[in-house]
Amino acid sequence: MKYDVIIVGGGASGMTAAITAARRGCSVLVLERMDKLGKKILATGNGRCNLTNSFLDQDCYRGEKPGFPYSMLEVFGTADTLDFFQSMGMLAADVGGYYYPASMQASTVVDTLAGEMRQLGVHIKTGMEAGKIQKIKDTFQVICGTEKYRSRNIILAAGGTAQEKLGSNGSGYTLARAMGHSVTDVFPALVALESGETFFKQLAGVRNVCALSVYVNGQKTAEQKGEVQFAKYGISGIPVFQVSRYAIDALRKKKRVEVVLNLMPEQITLKELMDYFRKVGAYKTAEEFLQGFLNKKLAFAVLSRLKIRPALSVKDLTQKELRQIRSMIQKFTVPISGYKGFDMAQVTAGGVSVREVTEGTLESKIHRGLYFAGELLDVDGTCGGYNLQWAFTSGYIAGKQIEAGNQ
Repeated sequence: MKYDVIIVGGGASGMTAAITAARRGCSVLVLERMDKLGKKILATGNGRCNLTNSFLDQDCYRGEKPGFPYSMLEVFGTADTLDFFQSMGMLAADVGGYYYPASMQASTVVDTLAGEMRQLGVHIKTGMEAGKIQKIKDTFQVICGTEKYRSRNIILAAGGTAQEKLGSNGSGYTLARAMGHSVTDVFPALVALESGETFFKQLAGVRNVCALSVYVNGQKTAEQKGEVQFAKYGISGIPVFQVSRYAIDALRKKKRVEVVLNLMPEQITLKELMDYFRKVGAYKTAEEFLQGFLNKKLAFAVLSRLKIRPALSVKDLTQKELRQIRSMIQKFTVPISGYKGFDMAQVTAGGVSVREVTEGTLESKIHRGLYFAGELLDVDGTCGGYNLQWAFTSGYIAGKQIEAGNQ
């Protein structure tokens, strides 16, 4: 049988592409290397699956051409995604602009997509990895071990390299390169950052709302605010994930990277607060004094880094030491020496060069009938449903290009 389209990858973008093409009357085959569809979806949003977000600006996506996704997001954006799922009988819930399935279960998303595919007659083969793609005249041939499948079109939606245990092993890049496409450098994104500083061993487990800025060779390149999680290796949490791409890109270029944390971003009158607390708590030690407004472990770290004895009476702190403490609280500098790998990353930065893909259709500029979707492309979003939104958008765009034709 010759299909109208073979989709390599049964994740969010691949399933969306399959449904979109099948609804147009096309014959569709989905090849998924894992034993089940949508495994990575099940792990998103702490098992709740943050589908999309009501907020969108020019900083939500990154890549060699950061503006590449935006015209397509206008065609299929947040409202379209919500309508898409509602058309399949799934309701989404708005949680402060972040959309989740109303069931708050990621499995609902996978079951909804897979159920629609089966209802539309999409052929699904799991445990089937595409090893090679050949183009013979106007026909693509996909070879999976001893099996061969033919189609008029191919959509590569095999994901990146983040979290291989959930399906993304980088095989899509190999297939794309074999078809003549370039792949930009790939590296982990939305991931924790490592520091060699010894004080992190004492800070492990602390969570603190911070304003943080990334400095590369002394120049600020990114900033975020939110709950930072301290670990024995360094820093984690959503605001760290958001800026990790900039830090990692710089580290890979052998540049000096520091993250500067304001441990009390809401306290704009820190001097007055400290003066008052010092007055009413004159009987306290320096450590007890700081614990009045700062996490105990952070208080100890601040004093240790300044070489101020924790047991020193707060009355004996000099004005210079008080200024140093204020400065350390507002500019708690963390040298960044590394980052967690793909197995811990939420998404891959880099991928198939979008310069070789037609904006608006996602068709290859090298081979007619070859399309790309999802994380395989050099498009990565921030936390908050943006990567899944890109998966749904790109899957819809690619699937819409397929026409029913000869079998």
